[in-house]
Amino acid sequence: MHEMQIYLKKADILTILNISLGFIAIVFLINNNIDMAARLILAAIVADGFDGYFARKSNTESEFGMNFDSLSDCVSFGVAPALLIYSFVDYWWIIAVSVVYLTAGIMRLARYNVSFKETEEGTFVGMPIPIGALLLVFAVTGHLPEILVIGAALLVSYLMVCSITFKKIASGRFPVQNLAVLLLAAFPVSYFVPAARIAFAGCMGGLFIKKRRENSHLSSSK
Repeated sequence: MHEMQIYLKKADILTILNISLGFIAIVFLINNNIDMAARLILAAIVADGFDGYFARKSNTESEFGMNFDSLSDCVSFGVAPALLIYSFVDYWWIIAVSVVYLTAGIMRLARYNVSFKETEEGTFVGMPIPIGALLLVFAVTGHLPEILVIGAALLVSYLMVCSITFKKIASGRFPVQNLAVLLLAAFPVSYFVPAARIAFAGCMGGLFIKKRRENSHLSSSK
């Protein structure tokens, strides 16, 4: 029987940090502290981005690490954001939207684990769940109208399970974008809300522009 310490690599410490932050975020949500939970989810996104970076740089990527990372993502970017939506929206049926998001997120992770070798290098099929969680955190902390938060949750759920191709953001380079997320998480409340609104609008606008460019490219190539 293999000893657990044989499998754990240095990059896996960040995966442990990821799942720890996700679990603590859930605890804060149970205690109705949405603001702190949102910040912890953002911090988990940063930890998730760095664990992959360090695994690639140290050439310690492994099947165990990939599965460990995906299971951690289920907690931090699946369960925690689903509970975030449920805690923010007052409609009694919001639990159904949370379940849809959670199911789509887990399906996205499962599809990645079984098909990542077949995916074109430098791309993802379907929106990665950390990005989906990031959008929902921005929607909630930006205090958008509840109907927009619900719409964002359903849109993200679709984008995670669809066949749209997303390009990786400089996967081989230092993940500077994670530092930007960490900086946002450290904003005081008075600045956090407008910053989250701007970030949400920017992310959604970026997705729309990307899709239009892809459609234009396909049309011109026919």
